[in-house]
Amino acid sequence: MKLFPSPPMLASFISFTVFIGVLYSVTYSATAQSEPINDQVSKKEILWLVEDKIENIDLLAKNSAETSTASYIENLIIQQLKKSPQYDVRIVRVTAPRIIKTLSSKDNVCVANRANTQERREYSLFSDPQSFYLTHKLYRFNQKSALPSQLFNTKGEIKDLASVFKTLPAQTMGVAQDVSFGNFLDQQIKQINPANIYYRGGNQRVVALASMLYKSRVDFVLALPVNITPNETQKPLLEQYTIADAPPYLIAHFNCSKSELGQELINDINKILAKIHQTKDYYQAHKKWFSDKQLAGLQFFLAENFSEKKYLDPAQ
Repeated sequence: MKLFPSPPMLASFISFTVFIGVLYSVTYSATAQSEPINDQVSKKEILWLVEDKIENIDLLAKNSAETSTASYIENLIIQQLKKSPQYDVRIVRVTAPRIIKTLSSKDNVCVANRANTQERREYSLFSDPQSFYLTHKLYRFNQKSALPSQLFNTKGEIKDLASVFKTLPAQTMGVAQDVSFGNFLDQQIKQINPANIYYRGGNQRVVALASMLYKSRVDFVLALPVNITPNETQKPLLEQYTIADAPPYLIAHFNCSKSELGQELINDINKILAKIHQTKDYYQAHKKWFSDKQLAGLQFFLAENFSEKKYLDPAQ
């Protein structure tokens, strides 16, 4: 009985063993080298929600600081995130109610131009300021009589919204549906009898509300000055009133899912915003909607209220 293989068999066995060793070595080496490469090219999908309204139709073409304040800045952020090797940003057009549902149910969602409210902070995260608007005003059009004097304080401001409709219970105010007016005005709206409020939704709600005001289908409209653009004939007939104690500006923010990925996105958005806030274009983007005096007031407001924030210090 042979205890060892014959020389030819031994040679074949050795050759086969060497082949297997080389094959394993090459395979292991290739796998080891490919893993970091795959990690590098694997991107995290981000659903960037854009409300489906006419103002957002050409959002990604807003490449000029004079086109639209929030949309221009939003486009800058989207383009910068798309350049990042870690994000796959996909634009998804949705209705306003869908924004809330998606933000609160998914961990990879962001949306721009949102007011930072306590209710929204329960299910989402907010960035540093995206843009600033002159706060909402109460508008009235082509009225034959003045508002009762008891509605105003010594500064000529409306004391509060609820008092208007307690004094004029048959009149109505048009407001945009499914949006926040900021904490202060949101609370005031809750004090108004629902019968006095007409909520307008849809993708043309901004234009529709102004049209309803001019056609006397509502008596008042609560809106941002940026959204009320009367023609030369309408201007002399349009009244606007400031609400007492309302913040001078509505601050818009980027808003992302309350998740680990959402926090990562907010951090990266804030880094981009820190650079944008230092550019001339940031103020130029607001200039179209502010007079020189108002723009100077905005700059003073920024310096006074956000002086310790990094985005106001270019050295940081």
